[in-house]
Amino acid sequence: MEKIGPIEMDLQVLVGKEIKASGRTIWPVTRIAVLKGCGDMVLSIQIKPLAMLILEPAGSYAVSFAGEPMTIEAILELAPSLRDVLEKAGEAGQD
Repeated sequence: MEKIGPIEMDLQVLVGKEIKASGRTIWPVTRIAVLKGCGDMVLSIQIKPLAMLILEPAGSYAVSFAGEPMTIEAILELAPSLRDVLEKAGEAGQD
């Protein structure tokens, strides 16, 4: 059997590209976990959608894919870069 060496886990939470639909802007948030062996050999990849930030003329809100309520503050903890998105939306009068 081939030895795979020390195993590393690379875990990142990423914000996807904005999606515009019917006056709404949707920002998906996804967790990507990569399990690596020696020499950067990829052993496993897991991609899990976590939540969405939704901006619309009436306001902004977050939706969790786990089926649990999610606040704006909770999604900002997952993906701090969304704070800039909310600030720009507020400046444009969307928030």
